[in-house]
Amino acid sequence: MNHDRAGYHAPCHADIAMIKAHFLPEVDDKGNPLKIKCVGELGMCGAGAASANAVYDVCGVRIHEHPLTVNKVIAGLEKQPA
Repeated sequence: MNHDRAGYHAPCHADIAMIKAHFLPEVDDKGNPLKIKCVGELGMCGAGAASANAVYDVCGVRIHEHPLTVNKVIAGLEKQPA
């Protein structure tokens, strides 16, 4: 557990075990221009929303667009009733 993101340890390539990629024979026409999909982003889908919810939990300001900035938080605080 960390008190802030400054001390958060993000894994580097030496921390992660060997990954074996398996390619499927079928082609997905709804993927990107290379006709491929990647599942690596799935674990990060909720990170932005979780950060926005954390800001809301701390100071009561709901921010609906990214990036989350101090200026947006201050503007939201100024709109709140005293």
